[in-house]
Amino acid sequence: MKKLSIILGVLSMCISLTAANKITGKVIDESNNQSVEYANVRLMSQDSTFITGIATDNDGNFLLKEVNDGDYILYVSCIGYNDSYLSIRNLKENLQLGEVSLSPDNIQLESVTITASPIIKKTDRQIILPTEIQTKAASNGLTLLRNLQLARIIVNPIDNSIKLPGGDNVQLRINGVEVTQAEIIAIRPADVIRIEYIDNPGARYGNASAVLNYIVKRKESGGNISADLSNGVSDTGYGEHNLSAKYNFNKSAISTTVYWGRRDLKWTRENYENFRFPETYQENKEIGAPTKIKYDDINFNLNYSYQDNDKHFLNIALRNKYTDTPNSISDRISTLHEGDTSYSISDLTSSKTQIPSLDIYYQTNLKNKQTIYADVVTSYLNSKNERTFVQKGLNSENTDIYSQTKGQKYSVIAEGIYEKQFNKSKFTSGIKHAQAHLQNKYSGNIDNKITMNTAETYLFAEYESKIKGLSYTLGIGGMRTYNSQDNRSSEEYIFKPTLSLSYSINGKWFFRYNGYVSGYSPSLSDLNDITQAMDKYQIRKGNPALKSVTFYANTLSASWQSKYVSLDLFGRYSYDDKPIMESTYYENGHFIRTTENHKSFHRINLETTIQIRPFREYIFLKITPFLNRYISYGNTYTHTHTNVGLRGNLMAMYKNWVLMAEMNTSNHTLWGETLTKEEKLHTIIAGYNTEKWSISAGVLNPFTKKYEQEKKNLSRLAPYRQLAYSKNLSPMFMINVSFNLDFGKKQNSQGRRINNKDIDTGILSGNK
Repeated sequence: MKKLSIILGVLSMCISLTAANKITGKVIDESNNQSVEYANVRLMSQDSTFITGIATDNDGNFLLKEVNDGDYILYVSCIGYNDSYLSIRNLKENLQLGEVSLSPDNIQLESVTITASPIIKKTDRQIILPTEIQTKAASNGLTLLRNLQLARIIVNPIDNSIKLPGGDNVQLRINGVEVTQAEIIAIRPADVIRIEYIDNPGARYGNASAVLNYIVKRKESGGNISADLSNGVSDTGYGEHNLSAKYNFNKSAISTTVYWGRRDLKWTRENYENFRFPETYQENKEIGAPTKIKYDDINFNLNYSYQDNDKHFLNIALRNKYTDTPNSISDRISTLHEGDTSYSISDLTSSKTQIPSLDIYYQTNLKNKQTIYADVVTSYLNSKNERTFVQKGLNSENTDIYSQTKGQKYSVIAEGIYEKQFNKSKFTSGIKHAQAHLQNKYSGNIDNKITMNTAETYLFAEYESKIKGLSYTLGIGGMRTYNSQDNRSSEEYIFKPTLSLSYSINGKWFFRYNGYVSGYSPSLSDLNDITQAMDKYQIRKGNPALKSVTFYANTLSASWQSKYVSLDLFGRYSYDDKPIMESTYYENGHFIRTTENHKSFHRINLETTIQIRPFREYIFLKITPFLNRYISYGNTYTHTHTNVGLRGNLMAMYKNWVLMAEMNTSNHTLWGETLTKEEKLHTIIAGYNTEKWSISAGVLNPFTKKYEQEKKNLSRLAPYRQLAYSKNLSPMFMINVSFNLDFGKKQNSQGRRINNKDIDTGILSGNK
């Protein structure tokens, strides 16, 4: 490994004491003086903290902009070459390095292993630099994420969803552009420069739970075609398929992605219900038979982007989300026992949803480090839902319930953001407005038509800066919500301040506090002024009088890392004021299940993630014990629940081979009067990856006989316990095959920062 040291003095008078500088150069192969394309150029502080980075262009040139005065280390690497380190001291003006030579590595074509910490902690995010081994052991952007073993990020092996503990979705982006899961899977791991894990999103992201932003290289010509295909072997009713293609020409790029997820399985359901009538008490026991569940999800995206150097960026996306569910996951064929009387139950639901949308995004960079972002999304949502419920007894009257709902929704979401960079601080402000018109027509046992209009406006301003070792972010925002239905309307305002503080000690300890006030509106389905029969005894009812909810959250986290061990501590307390939760009451011979604004809801979430790297990059062992505490204060009830569990993951990587084993105990969630116990998961996957193709095989839940979920209602009047399980998924053997055929040349690219979508049908369901 050859190390170069260039010590630079003051070359001329500084333009100003706080001037931002440029560093330029050209990377060449010292054996033949040819330029080196796609070499990684990273600028780091003297303690190896990542500052900025770029890849060389077609001619080996690179340009690092807006570099503050100071001392740095320039690190240059490329596959097939030894790495180089250049020491830059007392930088005070633009620097032209000239030619930077890389010597070929004749022993092995592997790039340098990053010796500094691969995770850089910031006030609102972590910057992750994938190592060569993690990259080579990945077949796409999703498996690369799994290899990184990030704290609190859970990748579901069944549907490839990326979530946080408790089920919160993670927003996905590529170069700042919000994308779908299929587009993440289409990423070529070798093109990933870094991943920004924004685990503390502020007002800028509307207090999203978390954001993963992949920073990848962009091609100037040519393109790529890729596919990722997963199928069940022991049960062929499971499939996750992703296809993508992209073509680049000059400043433009056209891409398309298609996702097809399918299920054709059988689930068995058990229901245990108690009904406390005014003068009697009844227990029902329902034992189900294996019932078919089938659906097809097909998502299509056609995207055009245009980029004019660093000045302008235009992105136009045409999307269509189509879901056909002839057999719902809630379907059941069962036998109901009411004391000594037995009934046959058939509860079947089918639905179709289609959501085409057009997304136009524009970004322009102005003078003096100013940027403006604008985004407009229009969508049309068309849905159809049918439910047939039949309860038959030998000597009793049958109960027949049929309902059909046809829905149409038109929506527009517009957002604008202004951003100004200073020497050591940043100011951001923006406005977002969403407007929707909804029509749902109900037929069958009921005949009604609901028309609703909703609007939500959000304004914010945020300032980020640093005082010595303390970084802070101050944000202020306000939200207005409005909805109207028939002759009723409501309007509310919510104040949304945010505060984030972070402090680092010796580059090993990192502390962060985040507190904010936010809010959310009722779902359109809950606002529907509709009454739907659920079964013989129960009725589902909407509530147009629901009000928006104010939400308070406080998070404290700390992390420590050394060469072989890292520790992440996470604690969060959140409080919902007047939350929208369920209510159950008895009226006219039926139990009415509805929602209303209740007193409060409290959550405490504690996690400790311990990661051990006994052989550095080759073996990762991650153990996460957690505790969830819930306190639900309703208007007529109080419920508490404590959930203690453990998540464990073992990842082994060597050259192109990868082995992963993980185990998750059940995560519990209490909301209102319903306690949900998620499935327990055990997974073992082994695979082999090359630059152009990969193959892997795995088994899901090898140590259990059934894959199950449980839901328990704690109502005083009508409690129940629902158990759903499938033997098709436990154990289930899976195989994954992928390929990525890449052609053309690459260069770096910026990307869009905002994206919006609308998928809420607003249909009130009578399902259990």
